[in-house]
Amino acid sequence: MWVAITTVNTPNVNTNFLPINDAGNPSWIQKLMPIVASVAMVQWTALWVEISGNTTTWNLKKMTAYATAWWNFIWILAEKIVAADADYATAWKLKSVWVPTTPMAEAEFTVWAWTFTAADVFKVVNFHSDSISLAVDTIATGQWAVITWVISSTRGICNFNVAQTLTA
Repeated sequence: MWVAITTVNTPNVNTNFLPINDAGNPSWIQKLMPIVASVAMVQWTALWVEISGNTTTWNLKKMTAYATAWWNFIWILAEKIVAADADYATAWKLKSVWVPTTPMAEAEFTVWAWTFTAADVFKVVNFHSDSISLAVDTIATGQWAVITWVISSTRGICNFNVAQTLTA
């Protein structure tokens, strides 16, 4: 049985990427991770590790669309970041993120435009450039998201086939 993860005492708003945990066998855990400075993000934004030159900074930043195969999704932001935050311009500020505990961790997702039907199940697709939805009518240019279930024409379930070395 799937259990959507929601912050305690907050309404279960079904937008963006929403981690799914199996009852009794959590596929996601929350951790504090460093986030890139001066970038506003909404809750449930898909994140990846910033790469500068040929090395990682370990700052997390928004997922981008149509990037190369080594820019893979890793985490989901569990809280919003706004310009009014006291630490907004701080590099390496720690923010709460959902970290997958298994390479096949699933999440609900929002469809960005286009047609979304049962025919899309098992397609490998790109993140949209907004970092909060999937472009379901694309063919992935990297290992992005695999659609595993259709909820409606605007919502679905996917997994990210995250490399085992990147799970908690």
